[in-house]
Amino acid sequence: MRRRAPLPTPPVGRRTQAAAVGTVVASYAAVRSGRSAALDRRAAKALAYPLGRRIDVLVAAGTDLGSVYGLAGCAAVLAATGRRRAAVDVALAGLAAWGGAQGTKPLIGRERPYVVEGADRLVAVPAGSSWPSGHVAVASAMAAALVPHVGRGRRRWLHLGSAAVAVSRCYVGVHHFTDVVAGWGVGVLSDAAVRSTRRRWARRRER
Repeated sequence: MRRRAPLPTPPVGRRTQAAAVGTVVASYAAVRSGRSAALDRRAAKALAYPLGRRIDVLVAAGTDLGSVYGLAGCAAVLAATGRRRAAVDVALAGLAAWGGAQGTKPLIGRERPYVVEGADRLVAVPAGSSWPSGHVAVASAMAAALVPHVGRGRRRWLHLGSAAVAVSRCYVGVHHFTDVVAGWGVGVLSDAAVRSTRRRWARRRER
């Protein structure tokens, strides 16, 4: 008798998906209407507080954990250590998040903080507009993809890691607070979409 391959882990819960949708929509509406300006200024003042040259260098390096290079590195390490299914989950979710973020950037075409507010830019000039944050989208998608592969005690570290990437994007001067909030939503929804698609495909193959 042919052994069936296990179905991909179900997507994130509906409450989390609804929160992600609400976050993206609320951020978009706030930015388009201009209501986000005051919140973004307060957040920038708090999150971009100077911490010294050494911290600047560390944050500038760590923020790229949410880049496509960070995604490739994470997937490669997982595959090399025998966790191939986790590597595939991370790669697919991360790529979907990157595509989702790049695809939605033209909706607003927002200028970055170092352009409109004179924020100190601590990294190379990023491509594309500011909203939503592609780095945060990729980081949150990777975290969501890894959740089923780790124990409950380690899941908080995954979320803290994606939150750290979000804070770092504001700290290095390339994103507004509402950009990173929307990036989180895009990442969560991207992981959910990938898992849902893979489950449907797996069911079709079993028929």
